[in-house]
Amino acid sequence: MKPLVELVDIKKTYQTKYEETEAIKGFSLNIVRGDFISIVGPSGCGKSTVLSIIAGLTEPSGGSVKFLNDSITIGYMPQKDELFSWRSIYKNAVLGLEIQHKLTPEHLIYVEYLMKAYGLQEFKNAYPSQLSGGMRQRAALIRTLALKPDILLLDEPFSALDYQTRLTVSDDIRSIIAREEKTAVLVTHDLSEAISLSDKVAVMSARPSVLKRIYDISLPKSASGHERRLMNDFAGYFDAIWKDIDKNE
Repeated sequence: MKPLVELVDIKKTYQTKYEETEAIKGFSLNIVRGDFISIVGPSGCGKSTVLSIIAGLTEPSGGSVKFLNDSITIGYMPQKDELFSWRSIYKNAVLGLEIQHKLTPEHLIYVEYLMKAYGLQEFKNAYPSQLSGGMRQRAALIRTLALKPDILLLDEPFSALDYQTRLTVSDDIRSIIAREEKTAVLVTHDLSEAISLSDKVAVMSARPSVLKRIYDISLPKSASGHERRLMNDFAGYFDAIWKDIDKNE
């Protein structure tokens, strides 16, 4: 199957007044339709930069990003939910459609379906301050899905949540992504989260970063994230990936 996106030998260099810093010196990755890939690595290795390059928010210094065709669309979900406090949950959910002039009956019906399916219908007229952190993240995901993107980019979207909420919401979002048959790339510093949610885990080295290895996670897709964490093979994946990251090569 031809990839939706090919990252070919991506490089990123930052120029300051006094010096040039090589952040990423070689990152290649194929993203195939239906993939759920997590990108992990040492702090500051450029994980979020890779997402920004895929999204077109940052230009690479070298290499290329190749899309299957010109119609591929991308949804980006940042660390914070970025909901507007003065807009209701429903008004936040349709914000992207509003900006892109896509408030069509078809898209609005889809938003209604998403809100009903994922437990926010009765809160559609509430404001973000009235919702829990987990519900706000679901609302942010619905806003992203409303545009029907081909690829979802998730930049540590659970990092601001407390641990218990984080486990619940990450499971919810994995379920939503699977049900909507979306392709997703998640950046996270939490190895357990990466293994419990993903089909593949891409490990980046310390700066200047390269892609060290890709692990295929052969845990049942039908299992929840919590169930995956309890499986015998989970610890083996965790140990192998941890050792890969811990080797500062």
